[in-house]
Amino acid sequence: MIKGALLGGGIQYTKSPEVHAAIAKTVGEELIFDVVDVDFGALDGAVEKLFGGYDGFFVTKPYKTEIKRYLEKANTECGVNFVSSRDRSGYNTDGDGFMRALARAFGEIGSIKSALVLGAGGAAYSVTEALKKSGRTVYVLNRTLMRAVKLCSTLGAELYTNQSAELVVNCTSLGTNGEDVLTALCVLPKFEYAFDLVYADKTPFLKRCEKEGARVADGRDMLVYQAIEGDKKLFGRDFDTEATFEKVDKILKEQL
Repeated sequence: MIKGALLGGGIQYTKSPEVHAAIAKTVGEELIFDVVDVDFGALDGAVEKLFGGYDGFFVTKPYKTEIKRYLEKANTECGVNFVSSRDRSGYNTDGDGFMRALARAFGEIGSIKSALVLGAGGAAYSVTEALKKSGRTVYVLNRTLMRAVKLCSTLGAELYTNQSAELVVNCTSLGTNGEDVLTALCVLPKFEYAFDLVYADKTPFLKRCEKEGARVADGRDMLVYQAIEGDKKLFGRDFDTEATFEKVDKILKEQL
């Protein structure tokens, strides 16, 4: 029996247990998967319990960067979203999950030459790095300028000053509770494609972008893809990503 978990704060809404259960069922593994929702003050104790009692655990907001101080090794410059308890190593599967979900949502994405990333947290680092590695120009906009500057200097992105871009990606958590990230950041949607990492019914961000003529997608498929890549590390073996996605997607559509 493999034991996994999701570590985060304010994540009562998460669908991760259902996603990982579906993956385990698809690839023939027995899995116990818990949600560890803790405040910052309880983080130290929670992490040590996870290391002691779980084979590995996933990490979500707001701890993807903070978790690095507990690790022996972080195999990424970005935030960590999966930790192996076996050797206290951290990994990031968000970038790969994002690019796979982007292609699945919009098909041929060769026309996307540049993108605006909203936010400067762990998810924004992952998305920016993935887009940069794929040869795209990336602009960053965040409510706190210095955090945007740090992201840009780390990954070679540029600050957003109304440059044109084909794609806009919401990497903030705004929208989870119905907030409109575009109102918060004072950006008008003038993009061909809009992707929201929030996985919910169409957020105000996506509704506004769609109204302006953009093709839109939420973060549900990315959630599944990054979970599949992380579970390969949790289970300690490889399996076909796309074939697993198709089966998991069918299971989830029947459940959720």
